[in-house]
Amino acid sequence: MSATSASNPDGSSHNARSIEELDELIALARMITYARYAAQDVELVDATHWLDLALKAVTREIGDGAEMGLPDLALSVDAINLHKH
Repeated sequence: MSATSASNPDGSSHNARSIEELDELIALARMITYARYAAQDVELVDATHWLDLALKAVTREIGDGAEMGLPDLALSVDAINLHKH
């Protein structure tokens, strides 16, 4: 996933990110978390490593939106981070 989106094709600023886009990023983070736990359960070390990196990138993107004054999304980011540990 790139930092640009269909609604923001020039990739200008994260401020243009909508609530719907952030909701999609949160859903993606949940899916990656699920896949990471599945890979960890069957001891796929390499897959777990790459899924960790993907999850960090997505949570960083979510964090950018949460810092823009979207407190309800910040709670979701915290919930995702709790599930990772």
